[in-house]
Amino acid sequence: MKQAWIVLLGVLPSLTFAAEDMRQLVKMPPEARAELRAEMLDFQTALNSIITSLGDGKLADAADAAETQIGVSAMGRHRTAPPSARPGMFMPNEMHAIARGMHVSASEFAKTAKAGDTAKALQALTAVTGACVACHRSYRTQ
Repeated sequence: MKQAWIVLLGVLPSLTFAAEDMRQLVKMPPEARAELRAEMLDFQTALNSIITSLGDGKLADAADAAETQIGVSAMGRHRTAPPSARPGMFMPNEMHAIARGMHVSASEFAKTAKAGDTAKALQALTAVTGACVACHRSYRTQ
């Protein structure tokens, strides 16, 4: 057993580790961070519902979920929260722009899905998920 540890220790210097997280840190109070996390989880749940509806051929349901849960209609969720619980107040302008673009893209997806063409709806959905990816690849809160 002792020899196994010596061999393992000899291997450790050659291991590679993930690069440093280069995303921009967005500092916000714990309350705002908690609200943002809850909203992101709700968006993730909505995306799952949208994709499930698309897979089932229920484009109207996908459109409804997109508009009410992610689209422009869903904006302003934190409007009445105390200032320390409003994530938008702490976001850089570029992060805010990505978020607004996601809401607009979700509304555009909803219009496309209502038209009934699944292929076009899927293509429109990529703008929504692309905004998620862009934000999560660029920013972090911890």
